[in-house]
Amino acid sequence: MTENRLFKSFKFFLSLFIFSSFIIACSDDDNNNYERETKTIYETIDKTMSEWYLWNEELPNINSSSYSDVNKYFEDLLVNQDRWSYIANLDALIAYLENGTYKGYGLAFKYDSEDNLRVKLIFDESPLASKGITRGWKLININGLNIADLTEDDVLNELDKNTSTFIFENNLGEQKEITASQQEIDQNSVLKREVINYEGTNVAYLAFDSFLGSSEDALNEAFDYFKANAAKELVLDLRYNGGGSTTISNQLSSLITGNLYEGKIYSKVFHNDSKSEENFTYAFSNQSSAYSFERIFIITTDRTASASEMVINGLKPYLGNDNVILIGSKTHGKPVGMYVFEEPKFNLAIVPISFSITNANDEGDYFDGIPVDFEISDDLSRDFGDPEESNLQAALQYINQGNFPAITAAKSLSTTEREFKKKGFDLLIDAN
Repeated sequence: MTENRLFKSFKFFLSLFIFSSFIIACSDDDNNNYERETKTIYETIDKTMSEWYLWNEELPNINSSSYSDVNKYFEDLLVNQDRWSYIANLDALIAYLENGTYKGYGLAFKYDSEDNLRVKLIFDESPLASKGITRGWKLININGLNIADLTEDDVLNELDKNTSTFIFENNLGEQKEITASQQEIDQNSVLKREVINYEGTNVAYLAFDSFLGSSEDALNEAFDYFKANAAKELVLDLRYNGGGSTTISNQLSSLITGNLYEGKIYSKVFHNDSKSEENFTYAFSNQSSAYSFERIFIITTDRTASASEMVINGLKPYLGNDNVILIGSKTHGKPVGMYVFEEPKFNLAIVPISFSITNANDEGDYFDGIPVDFEISDDLSRDFGDPEESNLQAALQYINQGNFPAITAAKSLSTTEREFKKKGFDLLIDAN
């Protein structure tokens, strides 16, 4: 097996993603070569998993010769607890992790509690963003089909088309009809950064979507901006952030704490027994753009995972539990991480759960998620950074008054809000 486990800055890779489609790009003329190499792919997977899989002693004894589908074989290797390990097209994975690059319309949707399909986020390079579409707009029609008449799979099938005609509606009932084509999108992981003057207090707000290689400069710019505008409090919006590089996780936590804890333990990493010599601690790093906040409000949902949870858990020993305040709903629950094993011969990335993580106080094991301090539903009706958005509003009230607002029935945690059921590379990107 190729021992160059990881590429460049992505020494550690944590993600929410369950399984990624393994697609070897080959023409019909290449199919015979692929079939001849299939057994070698299985052997490569077996070697990687037996050495590096966190639960390697629980691997089942199954015969790869009875499988014609490498994805199915990989899935069958995983223990019940493992919702995350996957294999992927290497080129596509690297493009995404480095720059957030994928082909699509550059936005993501979520059903609200009234079954409206709303834009939950939109990237700067989206062709729809330039037409004025923002988070909170409802999609009511696509390609002449009313959304209310479509199943979730029907909607996803329409979104897979290279060109589509959309009809959006905002909260005032104003509609826009837009025809757009899919294009190569580089995701901006910082969805919004601003300083809100609320009742005389400058509150920094950062909506952060993914821990990507391209996030480094964007985070530095955001914290330089907070410093220049004399922010006193921080609201970190991680509600859809499913993870990514722990290098960027460390950067963000170090930026938040203002280099006060440089060199102190941020996290501890533990491998399986056969790789215990690889165990180590990860220290807070020095960041030139660091700007110290004494407490932090973090907006979360069950899509908040992995490197996002690492930030939450890693800050608590230093800021204190009372100063890491979670608003929204319980996080996903992924106190483990992955290595990316490159196999260029097959254009294959093997991404197994390879280590567990704790904070400096040896706290981890939050497989059931990290609970919030104030439970409230995801407010899909308003854009990121809108002071009237219920999650941000709750943080602002606490900053001003020292307590959270009373919860109305409309804002209580919803059981009908739902995300699209995605898996594989679609879930890795989590956008259309």
